[in-house]
Formats: sequence, structure tokens, C-alpha cells
Amino acid sequence: MEVFGKKLTDARVARGLDFDQVSRETNITRRYLEALEKEDFTVFPGEPYLLGFLRNYCEYLGLNSNEIISAYKNLKIQETPVPLKELMPKRTVADALLTSPSAGKILRGVIVVALLVVVAFAGITIFGKIARAAPRAAAVSKDDRVSASYDVGDEAFKGHVYAGDVLNVASASGVERVTVVETAPALKLDTPTGSRVIELGQELLVDLSGDDESDMKVFVADLFKDDPSKGADIQVLAGAALTATAPSAPAAVAAADVTVAPQTSASPANAKQTSLFEGGSAYPVTLNATFRGYCLFRYESDRANRDERYYQKSELLTVQANNGIRIWASNGNAVKLQMTAGGKTVDLEVSRPGEVLVRDLKWVKDEETGRFKFVVMDID
Repeated sequence: MEVFGKKLTDARVARGLDFDQVSRETNITRRYLEALEKEDFTVFPGEPYLLGFLRNYCEYLGLNSNEIISAYKNLKIQETPVPLKELMPKRTVADALLTSPSAGKILRGVIVVALLVVVAFAGITIFGKIARAAPRAAAVSKDDRVSASYDVGDEAFKGHVYAGDVLNVASASGVERVTVVETAPALKLDTPTGSRVIELGQELLVDLSGDDESDMKVFVADLFKDDPSKGADIQVLAGAALTATAPSAPAAVAAADVTVAPQTSASPANAKQTSLFEGGSAYPVTLNATFRGYCLFRYESDRANRDERYYQKSELLTVQANNGIRIWASNGNAVKLQMTAGGKTVDLEVSRPGEVLVRDLKWVKDEETGRFKFVVMDID
């Protein structure tokens, strides 16, 4: 039974559109468009991709995407078989006890358990009265805590921070506001140039003013990965304190050593592996994503930090990593990608219109030369 496929077909035909034109204008391949109208869900690599294409197609045709997606979900529920045991009448506890061959033994056991419960309750009541007589320390919930604000200038800041706290960091262009978003499982900061995630024991240089110069250095000395209410111990350097410690010789050499890899004539979309940068060591990288249209986008940074959500046209995303990033997109042509390493930036054209994008972006070592290459690799 068709639920929404006919609505899609009728809306497309009413506008005088064919699949080829729709595919060009939505960047969704023809076979996915035909599958949506036929309600054939087997051709999609996963439900998130199906939902992303369905929402894009509905909005293109002027249909209510939320209504169509609800119809799809209702159809899936109807098609899910009900387990046989759910169709059988359920017996009450009383029925089971009264009809059991050993009903007498069960009844005696219930009486014994009831007596034990009464004795235990009496003991707990007496103990509670004794405990209430002793002085208690007042507990403070995290909701009662007032967010703190710290000024970070020419002296190093060392302190314990919680989600909601603010660091006012002095930079060359003024004072920049940095907010602590999370402290577990890693420290997440909201900065004027985007979000930054810093793992336990990791040190990160951050550009706050957007001039490609580091304005602060953050080190996570301690945190509780399973308990965000306990906060995190951090050290922050800015101003004169940062200038006195940077740049270190190895970092300066690594940054200067990063070069843009020679580009071949082959299209990156068709190549199994494409080199972007070369260097004497693996250097921290930054992925900048600008969304041209509606897109489900997921990333995994350094095999630890993951995030996934739907992005709309003109939204921006910044992801940082030390070694590599894996990315997924429901429509690869709906997002423009740039990679930055060692102060050098390269545009990525890694997908065709309507293609589901899955790529690895990572440093690999050339065993012959001993140097490192930052490559884009297809994931089959």
C-alpha cells in the first residue's frame, strides 16, 4: 500500500518535471529519486541517508517534509511483524499462583517473604531516625552553582572549570570570550572561531581572532570522563605568557615543513587516494565545511570525537584533529570542504552531485622516504 510515494509522483508531474531535471537541481541521483516514489527502501545505504534525501525532495517539490517523514515512519511500524508472544493473552500473577500445582508451597513462601520485608522496614525506619539526629553537610546540586568568569591575560591561568564557565582571553585584537561547553568525556570550548574539543592530557593552540595566529594555549590536566559534574583542571596561556613559551623549535620546524602536495590530473572524486599535504611529521589539521544545501553530515575526529546532525544552507562547521578525520555526507555536493595544515589551505572536491560521501582524511607515513602525507581515501 502506497503511503507517500504517489504524493511525490503527483507533485513532480504537476510541475512538469522529469527525474533528470530534478536530479540536476537537487543533487540527488535518479535511482534514489525513483526509489522514493516507488517506496523502495532497499537501495539506500542506511536510514539516515533515506531521511535526508526524502526531506530534500519534499522541500524541493513544496511538500510538507515533516508530514511525509511521519508517513514513512508509520509505514515502517506497520511493516514490522509483531512477536507471537505479544498476541497471546497474559496471565496475571494471581492466576499463576492459584493454578500452580505447588500453590501451597508458593503461598507459604510469600508469607515468609512478607514477614522479612516487615522486619527490614522496621529496621530501616529506626536507623533513619538515628541518622537524622546526626548533623548533615548541605549538598549543592550543579543547578545551584553560579557560572564563573575568569580573566586570562599575561599570567598563566590554572584552575578548575565547569560547563558554563567563561574565560575572557586577551588577544591582539582585544578580549575574546571563550565558554566552557562540556568537561566530559573531553573538554569542549566555544570560541569566536568555532568549537574546539581537547582530550585529557592534550594541548591545543587556538586562534581566537581569525588572523591565523595562536592567541591561547589550553592544556587539560585532569577531568572525569564519566562525570561532567566534577569539572576539569585546565591550564591556559595567553598574551605575554604564551609569547614566552612559543613557538617551540619542533613545532616551528613542523609548520614550516608542511607543503601542499603536487596535484595530478586525475579527479579526486575518481581517485582512490589523493595527497593534499606533505611534511616531515604529522601536523594538526583543521577541516572547514560550508554547506550549500540541506545535508546530513557526520564526522569522527581522531577515532574518538563524533558528531552527527542535519545542516542547512550557509551553515559552517570546523573540525580539528591531530591525525585524521572520517566524514560522511548524505549528499556530498551539498558541502564545500577545505583542509588546513601548517598554515596552508587546500580546497577539497571529493564528491559528485547526489553521491553519498564517505572519506578518510588522515596522515600516512611513506616508508621509503620517511616523510608523512596527508591523504584523502575512498571508503568502500
